[in-house]
Amino acid sequence: MSEPSAGVNGLTPRQLMASGSPHGLVYVEAAPGSGKTTVSALRFGLHRFSASTDRRAVVAVSFTRSATEELRTRVIRYWGPSSVTWPHRIVTLDTLLCDLLFHLLQEGVLRWPGGHTDLEVLDTWRTALSAKPGRIRPVLRVDNGQVVIRTVDESQSAGHPSVLDFKKAISEGRCTHDNVREVLQGALATGEAREALTSYFEGTIRSLTVDEVFDANDLDRDIFSLAASGCRSLTLVGDPWQALYEFRGARPAAMTTYISENSFTTHHLDKSFRWGSDKQASLTSKLRRRLPAQLPPGNAQDADVVIAHRWQALWGADAHVLPLAIKPGVGQAQEAICTLLLNEITQHALGLQAVFLHDALATLGLEKENLATTLHACLQDAVSHLKEGTPSRQVWEILSDGLADLVPALGPVSPIMIGAR
Repeated sequence: MSEPSAGVNGLTPRQLMASGSPHGLVYVEAAPGSGKTTVSALRFGLHRFSASTDRRAVVAVSFTRSATEELRTRVIRYWGPSSVTWPHRIVTLDTLLCDLLFHLLQEGVLRWPGGHTDLEVLDTWRTALSAKPGRIRPVLRVDNGQVVIRTVDESQSAGHPSVLDFKKAISEGRCTHDNVREVLQGALATGEAREALTSYFEGTIRSLTVDEVFDANDLDRDIFSLAASGCRSLTLVGDPWQALYEFRGARPAAMTTYISENSFTTHHLDKSFRWGSDKQASLTSKLRRRLPAQLPPGNAQDADVVIAHRWQALWGADAHVLPLAIKPGVGQAQEAICTLLLNEITQHALGLQAVFLHDALATLGLEKENLATTLHACLQDAVSHLKEGTPSRQVWEILSDGLADLVPALGPVSPIMIGAR
C-alpha cells in the first residue's frame, strides 16, 4: 500500500507532530512505509514558506540520486515548483559536500593544484582514466592548506588509475566524489576550515533536512555538527534497520549515539502503510523488536527480489533466482559489458536501470539509445542462455563476440567468468 496523502487530515498524529515540530534539532525515526517521505516533504515546505524575510536556503539532502529525486518530486507535488527555486534545493549529500569544498577553495582556506577554485567532479574515474589492477591507490590529502597527492597501499588488489594519470587529472581540476571527501576530511582537522564552513551554513542555509541519516559516516556526522552550529534547524530522518552503506564507513550505532548526545527531539513513525496483510505487519514488528519469527514457505517464482544472509545461499536457490557476480579488477571493458547485462535483467525484472549504467556506456563509447536498438537482441540472447543453463564461459564468449561486431571501438575482450542461474 502507498503512503498516506499529504493532506493534513490524512496524517496520523505522529506524522503531524513530526512534520510541524518547532525544535531546532529534530530526529524522525521512520519504519518502512510509515510516511517518511511525506513527513520530510511537508517539513521542507513548512520551513520554505514560513520565513519570508529570511533569504537563506531551505535544503534537503539524501545519499542516492533516486531517493533525492523521490523527495524532490514529492515536495513539488505538495508545495508547487516555486518551493525548490534557487536558493532552495533538494540535492544529494555529495552535491552539498562539493559546495563546501568549493567554498573553502574560493575563500583561500584550501589551495588546489593548479590554483583551481571550481572543479569537475566525476562519480568515478572509470569513464576518464584507464585503470590497472594493483594495490597502490592515489589519494588526496591536505598539508598546511595545500591539497597534495599521496598514495596508499591497499590490502587487496583492485583497479586504480596510475599516479601519473591521476596527477594530471587533478592538476586539470578534475576529481571524484571520493576525492572531495578525502580533502574535506583533511581540511576539517584545522580550526580555520571548521570556522569557514560554520560561517557558510550561518550565511546561506537556514534549514537542513538529511534523509536516510544512518548511512552517514564519520565525515558526514562532522558536517552535521557544523550545520547544527550554523543553521536554525537541522532535521535528521532515518531508520537504523535500513542502513546500507556500512561498506563505505557508515556506523549506525555511532549515529544513534550522536543523536542522543546532541539532545535531538525525537519522533517515532512506527505504523507502516506498506503491508498488505496483518501477517506481514506482525512479522515486521517482531523482527524490528528482535523477537523470533517463523517465515512462511513460498515459491521463488512469486518473488521479485530474493534476499539471503549469505551470498552462497543464492547460488543454491531455485532456478528462478538469478545471481550475477563480477570479479573486481577484471578490466574496464569486461566490467562495462557485465553492467549492460545486469541492466538488461534489472530493467525487465524490476523496471530499474543498473547503478553504473552511465559509466558502462561511456566506457564503451555508446549512447543509451543503443540499448533499445542495436544491443537489445544480443543482451537478451545472453540472458536466455543463462536461464537455459548454458555454461557461463560459453555465454561470455557469445556475448563479447556479438558486442564486438556491434561496437567496433570495443576491440578484443579477454575472457572472464560470470556466474548466474
